[in-house]
Amino acid sequence: YCNLESESKHHPGSLRDVFTPRPSYRVTPILMLMNIAIFAVMVVSGVDFMRPTGEDLVQWGANYTALTRAGEPWRLLTACFLHIGVIHLAVNMMSLRYLGVQIEPLLGSRRFLIAYLATGLTGSLASLWWHDVAISAGASGAIFGIEGVLLALVLTNLFTDEVRMSLLKSTLSVVGINLLIGFSIGADNAAHIGGLLGGLVCGGAFYPGIRSQLGWPVPLWMKAKWIAIGLPLGMVVLVALLVFQVR
Repeated sequence: YCNLESESKHHPGSLRDVFTPRPSYRVTPILMLMNIAIFAVMVVSGVDFMRPTGEDLVQWGANYTALTRAGEPWRLLTACFLHIGVIHLAVNMMSLRYLGVQIEPLLGSRRFLIAYLATGLTGSLASLWWHDVAISAGASGAIFGIEGVLLALVLTNLFTDEVRMSLLKSTLSVVGINLLIGFSIGADNAAHIGGLLGGLVCGGAFYPGIRSQLGWPVPLWMKAKWIAIGLPLGMVVLVALLVFQVR
């Protein structure tokens, strides 16, 4: 059985450790550095570090409904690396670090990166579908996606009953509290829910590979490496087709 709790004992201590890639913790610090670097460049260019204007966010690649639908779908991805002020950035990076240091060792760096990108996109697509006109940005869709991956895996037999119940309670509590906070402050919960649902699909796609790595019996077709990439990619393409056809 996987013991996710044992991974939490290896939390990076110093600031240098937080941002230093190493085995089983490669993608998380790189993603954090990318988000921080993009925000720093925005601020240096003249964007307000507390309250960027909508115009600034759109200029830097936010998911702006009108432009995304009008031929700029790349905004679905770039929006996942933009933040609406330093507080927004700090909260998301602390969440990403906390999840990454525990979950990246379980998934492996490649699956973790796939999950971040795929669920970030499903979050952006959900926001695009839900809002008639909106400017959306932030890594929170992908962060909810990582929570969704964990939730999907917790519902399998990868964990002992005791660990499963503990993780299930904590994960559902974190998701629920963050959604309530999102409603109270007017955050883009459509992106959060879209990321979460995308994470559930990714978790299902990753499960066979994790079982195989543990040496557990797995049907031959489940050992195909394309499943961990093909299913998340297919999910994103299918959701994109549906969303762009709806409106």
